[in-house]
Amino acid sequence: MTPVSIKLDRVSKHFDHTVKGQVYAVRDVSLEVADGELLTLLGPSGCGKSTTLRMIAGFEEPDEGTILIGGKDVTHVMPNKRGIGFVFQNYALFPHLSVFENVAYALQVQGRDAASIARSVSEVLELVGLARYERQQPHQLSGGEQQRVALARAVVFEPKVLLFDEPLSNLDAKRRVEMRDEIRSLQKRIGISTVYVTHDQEEAMAISDRIAVMDQGVVVQEGDAESLYYRPATEFVARFIGRANILDGKVISATEVEIEGLRLRVATRRAPGEVVRLVIRPEMIELSSEPGPGRIEERTFLGEKTDYRVKLGAETLQITATDHYRRTPFDVGQPVSLHFHAGAIHVIDGH
Repeated sequence: MTPVSIKLDRVSKHFDHTVKGQVYAVRDVSLEVADGELLTLLGPSGCGKSTTLRMIAGFEEPDEGTILIGGKDVTHVMPNKRGIGFVFQNYALFPHLSVFENVAYALQVQGRDAASIARSVSEVLELVGLARYERQQPHQLSGGEQQRVALARAVVFEPKVLLFDEPLSNLDAKRRVEMRDEIRSLQKRIGISTVYVTHDQEEAMAISDRIAVMDQGVVVQEGDAESLYYRPATEFVARFIGRANILDGKVISATEVEIEGLRLRVATRRAPGEVVRLVIRPEMIELSSEPGPGRIEERTFLGEKTDYRVKLGAETLQITATDHYRRTPFDVGQPVSLHFHAGAIHVIDGH
């Protein structure tokens, strides 16, 4: 299977609302997915990510813009002519067909001979860990097994690209982690260009080569997981990707900002006296028992970490300790000092 690229060039989709008038579900979105890459569209419900995916698949037609797959303009091409493998949120298995028949269906529509179909179905069921499940009915399978059947059906005919729409939302937390790892592994093994939609930021960070964060129909930032987490472009991205302390600080110099009386090192191009918006991740602040300006308001033990809420002047900070097993926990009401790791503070542009 030779992977192909996907390109969206200024794609928009709008709907007519009886009260609001013309409403854009997707506005002026431009994205590229390289050969063999997995790009995730991440955002809250209603942000336009599923509509974008459906336009790539051909289930929705854009009002503006162009969609290319493998360099070919498919903007107005029917879904069944695009070479798309699609994995739906609800699996969309035929309940009256066996596992073999569900996976074989697309090959039968293509007119493949029986021997070729049997060989391809056997190979793909082995690939997704369902060897010898051919005669099982969908109702006899767990949610995770049904998802594997849906995945096998999507890749058995060797599509040009693979699309996932919230594929793990119906699974419990443990199964979601297992399936996301399996999807990632399979995608890399077959090397297929993939667009994956989810509202789960941890899922997106674990599975993606790149992530495009969407809000209100537009892509607000794209990049790899680390760049989005440590260098968010907007407050929306900072809050949506992981947990974050969002604070106002006053610029003292090109290398120093003051927060609630604390002077912290951070590079900024803003003039002294200006107020800037800052992002500080909870794990980038370390607490010490030396009495200082902070005071413990709340402590929550979560096994591999302990979360604290710490009052600092008028601000309340989220702070995560991952070395709590090596030190005595801090007590509620205890005064503490705060130490900010190098590079802990990021200035949000545009504030």
